[in-house]
Amino acid sequence: WAENGIGEKVFEKTFQNILACQPVSLLCWLKDNEPQVTENIRWIFEAKDYVRFRLTGEAYAEITDYSGSNMINLKTRNFDRDLLMLYGLEDLYSCLPPLRKSTDVCGYVTKQTAEKTGLKEGTPVAGGMFDIDACAIAMNITDESHIAVIAGTWGINEYISKKPVTDRSVMMNSIYCMDDYYLIEESSPTSAGNHSWFTDMFMEQEKINARNENMNVYAYCDKMAQTVDADGHDVIFLPYLYGSNYNPNSKGCIIGYDSHHTRAHFIRAVLEGICFCHKVHIDKLIANSCFPESVRLAGGAANSVFWTQMFSDIFNIPVETINANELGALGCAIAASVACGEYTGLRQAAENMVTIRSRKEPDRDNVMIYKKKYERYREASSLIEKLWESPY
Repeated sequence: WAENGIGEKVFEKTFQNILACQPVSLLCWLKDNEPQVTENIRWIFEAKDYVRFRLTGEAYAEITDYSGSNMINLKTRNFDRDLLMLYGLEDLYSCLPPLRKSTDVCGYVTKQTAEKTGLKEGTPVAGGMFDIDACAIAMNITDESHIAVIAGTWGINEYISKKPVTDRSVMMNSIYCMDDYYLIEESSPTSAGNHSWFTDMFMEQEKINARNENMNVYAYCDKMAQTVDADGHDVIFLPYLYGSNYNPNSKGCIIGYDSHHTRAHFIRAVLEGICFCHKVHIDKLIANSCFPESVRLAGGAANSVFWTQMFSDIFNIPVETINANELGALGCAIAASVACGEYTGLRQAAENMVTIRSRKEPDRDNVMIYKKKYERYREASSLIEKLWESPY
């Protein structure tokens, strides 16, 4: 599709590059390799929409989730038969369910479902939403004054706007759960998952020490990292264990260590490297006329006071965390509250259901230190990129 111009034609309607994980790619693979599957399709569902279908027996497509599938024309906010023709999937157009919003009631728990699940028959089931929308609304992202950052397995960085970004300078545009807004996203698999891998692979003794002190191993790692000042080391960690924001063939790297460096230096470098990669994404968002009052942080990193402060220092932006552990679930609860009439809309619901747990202001001394270190991070990443141009 990239080579024959289809990607460009698709982008004119969806403002998205085609990803290998999207339904259109998977459906085409099935059509080429297992045609008996595509011939037997009745509905094309996103995962949550299939769950809702089983609960209610009614088939609907919730718009935020499907808007990330490259099957919706983001200009018309509707399915587009011409798009499916570009992919060679026009015969599946009738398999796309009717579109609904996140807060629409899309059916009720059936008697059969109630018997199997213990749910009450007749319970209304809302549309729900794309996970990145759910996390954003759970941060009370209801206008353009904040950036949502999710530092988990993936690094998600996003803001909402009434205009999509159409110059290919960001990874993705999709439809937000609030009318008239788009969700502008930069993301890569370069976030806290790298920290988890490093801890599992190299910090076995620290796990034992943490248990002996009745501590979480990640809190123990924070304790170690705090023994090293921001300017107390020059180790660079590139968090590309699962690919980078530039090249899926990129590999993780630790650069610049010598015999005096300890595990404390390494763990601090890992935390910093993940923040630096998020900043690469944040810089792209800010370049598109996004001027945030604060960053609202979620994911595993938000559980660390030390790491939250580091994000603020590296971004040079105040960072706020939300008083909730599972923001995706909170976002769906917010949608449900509107669907059942508790609140009149998502903005009102978020204002009443979301509370800020903490706010960290940038430390001016560390801001200047990290500005220089970020430049070295970018330089190192750029120089080593040539190694990944041709896989072994």
